Amino acid sequence: MSVYSFVQCDVFTDRVFAGNPLAVFPDSAGIDEVTMQQIAREMNLSETVFVLPPGDPAKALRRLRIFTPGTELPMAGHPVVGTWLMLARMGVVAPPASGNGAVTIQQELKLGILPVTIEFADGQPVKVVMTQGTPNVGVPLDEIAACAEVLRLSPNDIGDAGNPALPIVVASTGVDYLIVPVRTREALRRIRPNTAAMPDLFNRVGAHAVYPVTKDVKGSDAFVSARMFADESLGVSEDPATGSAAGPLAATLVHYGIAQAVNGIARFVIEQGVDMGRPSRIEAAVEGTAGAVTVVRIGGSAVPVLEGNINLVQGKRGDERA
Repeated sequence: MSVYSFVQCDVFTDRVFAGNPLAVFPDSAGIDEVTMQQIAREMNLSETVFVLPPGDPAKALRRLRIFTPGTELPMAGHPVVGTWLMLARMGVVAPPASGNGAVTIQQELKLGILPVTIEFADGQPVKVVMTQGTPNVGVPLDEIAACAEVLRLSPNDIGDAGNPALPIVVASTGVDYLIVPVRTREALRRIRPNTAAMPDLFNRVGAHAVYPVTKDVKGSDAFVSARMFADESLGVSEDPATGSAAGPLAATLVHYGIAQAVNGIARFVIEQGVDMGRPSRIEAAVEGTAGAVTVVRIGGSAVPVLEGNINLVQGKRGDERA
């Protein structure tokens, strides 16, 4: 019998029982891919991360494999933020000599090798900022009716009356998301997704999931408020904080001139998870200008919630027949 320890944390929040839960297995050597998927299904969280030695120690400090209950992802935001905060707490990343400041390391993901920065205060990790993949923002799509059907909203609820206006668009920093502007916070709250209609729309536009967003954020210091929905293939219907979607949204907001850069960087907060009772704050920093976004970074905090062990009994797995 092999025993593997894990820690569960809440990500994109500074308090427990908020943000997005994440399971991290800090030493996963010896766990095969099939078992990783089974463990992720057993944990039944948005994502579970398995930390492994890198393919080339000269290029990366650790390799991260990220699984939802249904599939492996090439990259995801809250798993990276939560994993590196937990690894830094375990001493995998040492703080600066003064105990304060930032340390940048390289991580290996299925998407490739990307930098991640851990910020320390008094010797303790307090924030992680990840650089995401190359931003790619598509052209506006005429999909109001289909988006209204998927979100179970009126077509009048879809769109943005602002100037400049946020269009319906597919955007990516490693994973393709369908960004859908919603006119009001009340409409965002009313969404009850039609998962049966999602595959056709996602296949047609080339998206992984849908990320409805509104600029109606009265009473919040966030720049926008969003929700994330996926079909059954992902194993997660709604996610309380999605860094891999927040990055494409951040790129889109700058690309279309809605978020303005100061000294070359646009900084703002994306709010998510409010309607799930798990409020999350995702910090975005985007380099570039309208039509020319170059770098997207997503950051936030995380807090540990529980620790435990999982026993992998040798013999038949649950998906095998006697």
